[in-house]
Amino acid sequence: MKIGIFDSGIGGLTVFKEIEKRLPKNDYIYLGDTARLPYGIKSKKTIKTYSLKNTDFLVDKGCEIIIVACNSASSYSIPILKKRYKIPIFNVIESGVNAVSNNFSKVGIIGTPSTIESESYLKLLKKNKNLKKIISESCPIFVPIIEQGLYRKKSVNFLIKDNLKKFQRNKVEALILGCTHYPLIKPIIKKFLPNVNLIDSSVEVTNSIESFLNDKEKIEFKNSFKREIYFTDKSKYFEEVLKFMFKKINYKVKLVDIR
Repeated sequence: MKIGIFDSGIGGLTVFKEIEKRLPKNDYIYLGDTARLPYGIKSKKTIKTYSLKNTDFLVDKGCEIIIVACNSASSYSIPILKKRYKIPIFNVIESGVNAVSNNFSKVGIIGTPSTIESESYLKLLKKNKNLKKIISESCPIFVPIIEQGLYRKKSVNFLIKDNLKKFQRNKVEALILGCTHYPLIKPIIKKFLPNVNLIDSSVEVTNSIESFLNDKEKIEFKNSFKREIYFTDKSKYFEEVLKFMFKKINYKVKLVDIR
C-alpha cells in the first residue's frame, strides 16, 4: 500500500514518524509545502487550492491513501478532496476528536488561527454530551517558533506558557494539540500542564489508518519499502529535523515545485 501524507511544513513529520514506526510495511510519500507555510493564517480559498495541488501531486505519485496531516487543511478541504478523489482520505481533526474520552468534562483545543476560526473541532466535540466546557485558543506564534527551531531555547518558553494560561485557570482535563507541529513541543506543554491529558493527532490518525488497513487485510509481499520526502523549499533546519526524527530510516529528500 502506498500512503501519501501532506502538511504545510515539518509538523506532519510527526504523523509520518508515528505511522511509519507502527505500520512499516507500506510505501510512504511525504510532502511538506514549506515554501507556502504557514497555512494557518491563509484564507479558506487559498488553503483549499493548496490542498488540492498537494493531493494531486501525491495521487500522481500513485498514492492509494491520503493523510491530510495539517489541521488548517483538514478544517476546510476534506469535503472537496473526498469529492474529487475516489480513494480513502484521512484527516487529523476527526481522529483527534474521536480520542476524547467520555470521562472528560472540560477539554481544551490549541491550534492555528484558521483551525480555531473554522470551529471544526468545536462542532464535532459538541456532539459529546458529557462535555460541559470546551475552551479554544489560537496560538499563531507556535508554528513559526517550531519551524525555526526556536522552541529549543529556554528564553522562548514563556511565550508558550503565556498561550496556555487559559487552560491552567480553567483546569481542563484534556488538551487537543490541534496542529501537527505541536507534538514537537509536547514536553514543554506538559511541563506547564502536568496533569492534563495531551491528545496527539499523529497518534490518533495512525490508530485510524491501522484499523482501516486491518479491515482490508492487504498483505504486501515485498522485501523493502520506499520512503520519499518532498519539500517545496529547503532549509538547514528542516534537514536537521529530518536527521533527528528519522535516524534509522532510509529516505530520499527531493525539492519539488508545486504551482
